[in-house]
Amino acid sequence: MNRLTPADHRGDKRGFTLIELTIVVALIGILAGLAVYTYRMMVNKARMTQAKTVLSHLTKTETIYFTEHDVYTDNVILLDFDPVKYPYYQVSVVLDNDAKNYTGIATGIGVMAGDLWTITKDGQPTQADNSVFR
Repeated sequence: MNRLTPADHRGDKRGFTLIELTIVVALIGILAGLAVYTYRMMVNKARMTQAKTVLSHLTKTETIYFTEHDVYTDNVILLDFDPVKYPYYQVSVVLDNDAKNYTGIATGIGVMAGDLWTITKDGQPTQADNSVFR
């Protein structure tokens, strides 16, 4: 009554079966896919933080300009804005109420195309509802 073990069927060869190797490769592929997805999401989140930063900077410079001239400006050059510092967003300003109010707009360019943020003199940045990164 000799019972054969699985090792006896393989002729005492040691190693991994094809199924075991396939399972390990599939798990590694799934984990790598999750890691790449998470990395891309973190990169986009960092770029969106740049939009919030640029709009916060816009609010501060507009406030300074308003205290000196009693009106806001839509000329970002007068605000000493350096567009090279913010490569993922283009900033523009729309004036309302005879330049006593404004809306700052950060439009995504390049890899952030399709993203849109706005800010008013209240200082709360808001992402557009139709943004592709929402």
